[in-house]
Amino acid sequence: MDWNYDYPLAWARDGEEFRYLLSMLCKRGLLERERPGVDFGALRLTPEGWERLEQLRRVQRHSDQAFVAMWFSQDLDQVWEQGFKPALEETGFRPLRVDLLEYNDKIDDRIVAEIRRSGLLVADFTGNRGGVYFEAGLALGLGIPVIWTCKDSDIGEVHFDTRQYNYVVWAAPADLREKLANRIAATIPGRAIRNT
Repeated sequence: MDWNYDYPLAWARDGEEFRYLLSMLCKRGLLERERPGVDFGALRLTPEGWERLEQLRRVQRHSDQAFVAMWFSQDLDQVWEQGFKPALEETGFRPLRVDLLEYNDKIDDRIVAEIRRSGLLVADFTGNRGGVYFEAGLALGLGIPVIWTCKDSDIGEVHFDTRQYNYVVWAAPADLREKLANRIAATIPGRAIRNT
């Protein structure tokens, strides 16, 4: 292992910080050296490390919060109330739109924290907002399922990097509600549509 080359793997500042982080994981019993006495030549997860990893995955996967990344335009308020929100509630999710929360911290920090707490992210690309791309990418990187949506009039404007995803293309709030609920039920285990 080359400390000065591999440190970005742990988002460490430099090789020394990387070395420190690994030693702390060993002290906590989450990592162990494959060859005792050798200075971090080869490391592996301990049984406790595997358990901790599974705990972290489980918390995210079993969350009933659904983060909705969308354009916060008055034009879409009715779509939120009659489309996104009821579709998520009908499939057992608690819909969250960050602009409807009260908070004191920076909006970006709150967005990242709420995405991390979510079991699903719905990314609506109506209006082609840059923040929605960021939020969808973050969720993908964290292993959170993403459902891609867009109004039919805007689907031609989505960035080419996302066109390989199967978008829920909608025309009106009622259309979105039905299609989104069906996609959630088909995508997320245990999320059948129920009457609320």
